[in-house]
Amino acid sequence: MIENEKSSRKEKILRWFNYILGLICFSTLTSFVCIGIVSKNIKNFVNFVPFTLLVDLIVFGILLIVFVYHMVIVKGSYKSFSRLREYLIINISISLGSMFSCLMYVHVSPYAVPVATAALLISILISQRIGILTAIGTFLISLVTCPLSVFLIEGSITIGQIGGLCIGLLSSICMTFLVHRGYTRFKITCGALLIGLISLPFAIPLGIVEKASTFVSVLKTCCFSFLGSAVAVGYVSVVLPVYERIFRVWTDFKLAEVCSLNQPLLRELKEKAPGTFSHSLTVSTLAENCAIAIGLNPFMARACAMYHDIGKIKNPEYFIENQQGGYNPHDDLIIDVSVKIIIEHPELGAQVLKKHNLPDTVIKAALEHHGDSTLMFFYLKAKGITEGNLEADKYRYPDPKPSTKYSAIIMICDMCEAMIRSKKPTSYEELESIVYEIIEGRILDGQLSECDISILQLQKIKTSICQAMPSMLHERIDYDKAKERR
Repeated sequence: MIENEKSSRKEKILRWFNYILGLICFSTLTSFVCIGIVSKNIKNFVNFVPFTLLVDLIVFGILLIVFVYHMVIVKGSYKSFSRLREYLIINISISLGSMFSCLMYVHVSPYAVPVATAALLISILISQRIGILTAIGTFLISLVTCPLSVFLIEGSITIGQIGGLCIGLLSSICMTFLVHRGYTRFKITCGALLIGLISLPFAIPLGIVEKASTFVSVLKTCCFSFLGSAVAVGYVSVVLPVYERIFRVWTDFKLAEVCSLNQPLLRELKEKAPGTFSHSLTVSTLAENCAIAIGLNPFMARACAMYHDIGKIKNPEYFIENQQGGYNPHDDLIIDVSVKIIIEHPELGAQVLKKHNLPDTVIKAALEHHGDSTLMFFYLKAKGITEGNLEADKYRYPDPKPSTKYSAIIMICDMCEAMIRSKKPTSYEELESIVYEIIEGRILDGQLSECDISILQLQKIKTSICQAMPSMLHERIDYDKAKERR
């Protein structure tokens, strides 16, 4: 026990040492590249070596503050990344964003600095709170490397050379608020450009106080200020797919693409198992509402629901929602064979999803959405023709219990959709009773014992399902009877 604690402590110390060493590497690289961009030639860069070391120390301090805030205070994001992945995304984004800002500062204009590049990326990939801190960090690094370096080279500095960065900071913080539930690429692009336009009144006074200011120079200042916002959006649009690919980050954009009905897997499900496909669509609506109710990502919940029964592609006719004409192939099979076919679909689905590189959360939902629950229909059928006691374990799914809230939501919504569709409740109270019994049954069976979902969240899930299901089971007008009445 003591040895395990010592080993764990050593691993933790080593991990933190590696993190700090990584910060030193990022700060050194960022400092030297930024100073190199501002210096413009080797001679100035050599003269700046002592200053670069001081800048390196300041940049390290800035990255360290962001690191401590992220690792100790925020403690990760809701998107279930590994800490190392988030660490790399944050520091690479800040470093590249600072370098790009220096490049625009020197070769275009101090007003065209796209401070928002890192902030927008981090807000989309990780969280808005860390995105705001990233905006401040990128601003401070750009402030240290650009205006101060220019001051050392030219011996003077104008208010516009600092004011442009300040406008960029305000714009970048505003842009992080564009990343909210329901955001799209179009909304973010239009919102960022709108923020660029709104920031123009701040650029006009700075352009006026510049030496030898004219109407044309003020107009240029405004154009450059707007250009900074436009370039930031363009940068994010280009770089975001690269981040998604390299770090296997599933942004809401990418999850929306995965849920598109044009996806090959979903088209195959629709063709081979149309009943299962229809069921998955209904479950996806329920799961999305439940996720919103308890503060989870609705895009991820929808993806989990759309693919949770993908394993039924192999033997679709053995699942009742795909059977037509009253024929049930299980009537021609012994019970053990039927059970084997039914209980293997979660594992088959997980294998298919792994092959197609879908998110781990979606794969878990496909594997865990039945947990190790009992196939009651076949168990009772077997019990009716068996003398003596019959072990229920033989009729259980051999899969792990839900380990995430998404898997728990899919398990509950999957059962609720099937049960409500078969029982057809005639009142809201009856519907509420069915949903309550299903959730209580899952709890008593221990299916939610390995998931950190709370009773309050289960209550919200129940309410969400009860509110959504009546609209899905609505009645339609019988047009034939209406014609007869005429």
